[in-house]
Amino acid sequence: MEMENLAFLRFSPPRLHSPKKQRTSDRPVTPPTASPSKGKLLSPSKRAARIPTPPLRPSLEGFWNAETINDWNDQHSPRKGDQSPHKLRALSDQVGATPTSSTRKSPTKRTKAEIQARKDWETRKHDVAETFFRDLDKAVTQGKIQELALSTGGVRFTWSKTLNSTAGRANWRRETTKTRQLDGTTIATHKHYASIELAEKVINDEHRLLNVIAHEFCHLCNFMISGIKDQPHGRHFKEWGRKCTAAFGDRGIEVTTKHTYEIEYKYIWRCSNEECATEFKRHSKSIDPKRHTCGACRSQIIQIKPAPRKMKDGTAHGNAVTTGYAAYVKLHYGKVKSGLRMGASQKEIMEAIAKQYRADKASSDKSSDLIPTLAATATGLRVPEIESNTSSKATQASHASKPHTKGYTDLEIIARGIEVLTVDEED
Repeated sequence: MEMENLAFLRFSPPRLHSPKKQRTSDRPVTPPTASPSKGKLLSPSKRAARIPTPPLRPSLEGFWNAETINDWNDQHSPRKGDQSPHKLRALSDQVGATPTSSTRKSPTKRTKAEIQARKDWETRKHDVAETFFRDLDKAVTQGKIQELALSTGGVRFTWSKTLNSTAGRANWRRETTKTRQLDGTTIATHKHYASIELAEKVINDEHRLLNVIAHEFCHLCNFMISGIKDQPHGRHFKEWGRKCTAAFGDRGIEVTTKHTYEIEYKYIWRCSNEECATEFKRHSKSIDPKRHTCGACRSQIIQIKPAPRKMKDGTAHGNAVTTGYAAYVKLHYGKVKSGLRMGASQKEIMEAIAKQYRADKASSDKSSDLIPTLAATATGLRVPEIESNTSSKATQASHASKPHTKGYTDLEIIARGIEVLTVDEED
C-alpha cells in the first residue's frame, strides 16, 4: 500500500529537433512580393568593343605619330555588318535614277471654268448652309432648334481650316438658371448655345455640305430635344437621320454615321520608285525633297501637285537666284540687326531695312538721272587726230589719251570717270 502512494520522477533529455521551416503563405498580397532578381548577364554580342593599347612607348617615334595611331585604330576597330537586303535593293534602285524618272503624269492643272466655279462656291457656301439648316429645322422639328437657341443668337456656323479629322462637328452647351419665387416655388430657365463647325478643306461642294449639315443637325436634335448626351450615334440619332432622309431625299440627303469623302490636299509628293509609288499628301508645303526621302524604300520623292515651275534656263523655281529687295534683305539683314538695340523685334528690323533700302534706291536713282545729262553734254566730244607735223609734246599727249578711250562710248567714258585729253595743234 505504501508503494502505491509513492510518486516517481522521470527525467527525459531534450530531443534535438531540426529548426522548423517557415512556410510561405499562399495567400495573395497587394502589392505582390517581388520575385528574386536574376543576375544581370551581359550578352557577349552587346559588350562594348575595346581597341587594344598600341605596343608603343613614349620613347619611340611611333608613339607620337598620328598616322601610326590612326592605322592601329582602323585595324582593330569593329567592322559594321552588311546592310539588310531591303536597304541594298533600295540603294540599287536609286542608281541612275533622277527625280523626274517617274512615268506617272502629274495631276492636270485646273481650267479657268473650274477656278471660277471654286470662287463662286466660296462666296455662296455660307448662305447655302444657313438656308438649308432653316429648311431642315422647319421640316423635321417644326422650328424647335432655332426656337431653343434664339435667346443666344441662334445656331452659328463656323468654317475651320484646322478641322481635318472629320467633315463637321456639332457643339452644344446649356446654361440653367433657377429663380426662387415668393411662394417658395423654383422656376428654371435654360439657355442653349449651339454651333456647327465645318471643315473647309473637306467640304468643297454643295452635296457634301448639305449631307454634313443634316448629320450635325441630327446631333443637335439628339442633344436639345431628345436629351441624349452619351450615345452620339445611337438609336435616337438614327431616328432623326431617317426623318431627314425622308424629308430631303430628293436632294441627295442620306444621313450616315461616317463619311467617305476624299479630302483634297493642296500639295502631293510621290516616291520616284515605281514599285513603291507612295504618295504623301499635305495641306501645307512641309516636305522638302532635298531633305526628306520615302519612308518605305528610302527613294527620292518628287512633287506632283502643284507641279514645280521651271525657269527659262531649265532649273526649278526654287533654285532661282534671289534678286531685288529679297537679295538686299539677305545681304544687309545681319548688319542692320547688329546696329539696332538688343532684343529688337522682327518688325523693327524689317522696318529699318526697308528705310535703308528706300534711301539707297533714291540715291541710286539720282545718279542714274545724272548720266543722260552728262551724256548729252558730252555729245560730239572726240579726241582730235594729231597730224604728223605736230610737236613731240602733242604727239605724246595723243598717245597717252588713246588707250584710255579705246573701245568706250561717250556715255561709258563719263560713267567710268575716264579723263579725255584734248590737244590743240601748234602752229
